[in-house]
Amino acid sequence: MVNAIKGLFISCDIPMAQFIINMNNSLPSSQKFIIHVLDNTHLFVQPHMTEMIKSAISEFREQNSYEKPG
Repeated sequence: MVNAIKGLFISCDIPMAQFIINMNNSLPSSQKFIIHVLDNTHLFVQPHMTEMIKSAISEFREQNSYEKPG
């Protein structure tokens, strides 16, 4: 019998993958969303966490963006 799991495939650079992995590791075990780390740049995650991951990445990028003083 084959077991299948529905998930979301994420392809990103290494720093962003580490950000997502650290975000997952900071959660209690009942809320962890990574199903499998495929390699340094590919993750397989639970699909219902898509919006949370997107908003965390957006917030991270906003906090780490440089704006030239005007």
